[in-house]
Amino acid sequence: MVALNKPTASARRRGALVRELSPRGGTTRPEVVLEVRTALDFLVSLVGDTEPELLPADAAWRTAAIDSLSAPLRRDKERSFGRDEAAEGITGWALIPLVIAESQVRTAADVVALAGRVTARELIGSACDDEDMVVARALADRYFAGEPALHDELVANAPEALRGALKRLLREPETELRAMRRVLRAWAERFSAVEPRVAQMQARDVAARRADLELLPLEDFIERATNGLRWTPDAGIRRVYVVPSYFARPYNYVFAGEGWHLFAYPLAETALDGDPAGVPPATVRLFKALGDESRMRILRYLTDGDLYLTEIADRMGLSKPTVKHHLAQLRAAGLVTVTATGGLTYYSLRRDRVAEAGPDLVRYLGARTS
Repeated sequence: MVALNKPTASARRRGALVRELSPRGGTTRPEVVLEVRTALDFLVSLVGDTEPELLPADAAWRTAAIDSLSAPLRRDKERSFGRDEAAEGITGWALIPLVIAESQVRTAADVVALAGRVTARELIGSACDDEDMVVARALADRYFAGEPALHDELVANAPEALRGALKRLLREPETELRAMRRVLRAWAERFSAVEPRVAQMQARDVAARRADLELLPLEDFIERATNGLRWTPDAGIRRVYVVPSYFARPYNYVFAGEGWHLFAYPLAETALDGDPAGVPPATVRLFKALGDESRMRILRYLTDGDLYLTEIADRMGLSKPTVKHHLAQLRAAGLVTVTATGGLTYYSLRRDRVAEAGPDLVRYLGARTS
């Protein structure tokens, strides 16, 4: 079970901006924590499953850093974080909610220290800290409280993709923990070359968003920070962490647990250390997104109103994974808003962004954009 800790005074002095947000009507909104935490970029840079939109020097660093991992370390990385059709690493991914919950874990060194003291029981509890795994979590608590006969039932109640990794962690906890710790120590050595500058860019981003956090409603603030994710918290959400990520760009990493939600959103271009004379990545991203017939058709469908993924896939005659990929490109370009509310997710056209994209796009989509 993940416990939420109040940010300490020292944590606040280091840049965390904490605010209580309440909407009209007096309904309690979650506490929002906007802060600099290179700990998350450290993990995302290691395990991110997409090619991040980095400055050239950092893209070269990441490629070289990954290539420099020895064969045993690559196996450790796959064992702890890797995904394939048969299994998904539990130890590494389950560490992320623990990092989020521990307000003092802020740097790569802090993550390594946390990994050094975490137990298999804590990792399994963290992995089960999800509304879809309530039964597995209850079984895990009983298993570690002294009911080993629940082993098979616990594994059976976990998602299929996690069962192999869960069996390994239950069978050989120290072996799994050592593998995770080895790869994190090795990656921390490499990440030290870029961490100070990543922290500076994150700090610039957070400073620029302070006014938005003070002035905007929660939903609007998150949509602006994430460049198109519209999210309304459930009643049980008590805290929302909003952290800029350089290595997530141009996508978002979203994590959730009991009572909390985290958005690791893409660092703004204005916070980058790039060449001021260079072409803005957002501009390149925009026209790459538009340079595809399927994505243009999706935009046209959205001019008529909001649509669910299934509705778009049916109209397009394409599979849901294919359409979801196209929508991710459009969201990254700022052309589409993704709204998650009440367990449902739908997509909307960001008409203000369309208007900024140029007369050709406006002419193509027609008067319905106005």
